[in-house]
Amino acid sequence: MHAVAYADTKCINIQLLPATIFSLFRQRQVPIHLLLTGTRIFEKDFTLVDSHISILQLSTLIRNAIKLWPSNDLAFILGQQWLTTQSGILTQGLLCSRDFSQAQFFWQRHYWSLQPWLQTSRWHTQNQQHILFQQDLSLPELQQFFTELTLSSLVSCFKQLTHCRFQGHFSLPYSSPSNIDQYYKYLGDKLTFNQPIGVVSFDLSLNQTAFSLRNSQSFLQAKRLARYQYFQKPFNIGLPAAVRLHLKKSYQTSTTLPEIAAQLSLSPATLKRRLKDFNTTFQQLQDEVKLQQAIYLLVINGCSNTLIAKQLKFADSNNFRRSFKRWTGQLPSYFKDWLST
Repeated sequence: MHAVAYADTKCINIQLLPATIFSLFRQRQVPIHLLLTGTRIFEKDFTLVDSHISILQLSTLIRNAIKLWPSNDLAFILGQQWLTTQSGILTQGLLCSRDFSQAQFFWQRHYWSLQPWLQTSRWHTQNQQHILFQQDLSLPELQQFFTELTLSSLVSCFKQLTHCRFQGHFSLPYSSPSNIDQYYKYLGDKLTFNQPIGVVSFDLSLNQTAFSLRNSQSFLQAKRLARYQYFQKPFNIGLPAAVRLHLKKSYQTSTTLPEIAAQLSLSPATLKRRLKDFNTTFQQLQDEVKLQQAIYLLVINGCSNTLIAKQLKFADSNNFRRSFKRWTGQLPSYFKDWLST
């Protein structure tokens, strides 16, 4: 059983995103001492192979980077460079995947060692697949940064590994940003903002897009070694994602904070405090899970408000409709045909 990573747990490999940020800033001759201010990270740490930093240190580093970067494209640039800065058995697994579908399954299994701030799940409609993305680490103030980084790396990796342009639609859970031109540049024009949850949608046929470096023997080798590494790692999930996971398993019951705390071997007070370090609360995470389940039942299964209210343990359909409007600003009927194209 893997331990859950807290905000102060040293669980982020410095050779991943932190080292990429460090190298980019040094290359662009941006003052490194300003980048590292308040992070408790030192330049020599980037020379260590197995050095780790905490989620709090990572968030401070990113905030510094955003402030210092002279333009509004930092996350997109980091996403473009992501694949070329990776190495090791997990990278081998991605490079040697048979096609886009196999790479997705491999990614989802090992995301914590690749992009630990991202948590994904998949839905299917008749002709399309939908990848839902949430932040494993919560940190709502960095939601836009991590979203830009993640989607930029997805589009860039797909092009590098298939020599084809990624054809998909991006539904984003925030309003149209001031750097919208960067979205058009790096992601294309199939964008929709102010959506209830973050989703990447594409035709199911895209899953069969072959990878140019596909090699079944090398992939199986990477899969075996990655599985071994997975069970050796002390951390493979952050606290907000762990809470969501427990809530999803029991979404048809009214699970309380003390019950989740007990499952995580924490006191209720400690769980509250630990979640506060991620700038989130149990109620916020519970609302996220209920919204995701409600959207699934509404959009994918076509359930009525009455049935959704019953399954999610609301008192009645009116109570569910009020909660849904509080979460999204709209009534359920507004999203009835969402993702139906």
